[in-house]
Amino acid sequence: MITKIIISLLFSCLFIHAQSQTSLIGKWRRVNPTLSNQDTTNKQLKWGDLEIPIDSTFHIEGDTSTRNSTIPGWHSGDEYNGTWQLHDSNRLTFWMEPKESTMFLWFIIIKLTKDKLILRLGFDKSDKKHDITYLRL
Repeated sequence: MITKIIISLLFSCLFIHAQSQTSLIGKWRRVNPTLSNQDTTNKQLKWGDLEIPIDSTFHIEGDTSTRNSTIPGWHSGDEYNGTWQLHDSNRLTFWMEPKESTMFLWFIIIKLTKDKLILRLGFDKSDKKHDITYLRL
């Protein structure tokens, strides 16, 4: 009888803990953390927005003007798509398409709340000045 109570209590605690975990899943707006007011009311994707669906894919919205440019040369601001993986609950890896290229970016999750996500490039874990801040849309 005591064993059943302990097992029930453990499962209850595990369920409550799982429900309290904030999810990466959703749409995130990249913002400037030094500004006090950020616009997340416009839900239409803007350059730099990050979408993380539950199916382990991701999309980073690019600048359509560079995609449609007829001017030759190097352009920045492309869209990125691929798959994501979460390791040890604080290491996020984005695998870029095409998969054959095996290009990836990995980040340390500095902060994840219901409304805020802060990522730091994993290649330089001590570089706080280049943290990327997102607000949930």
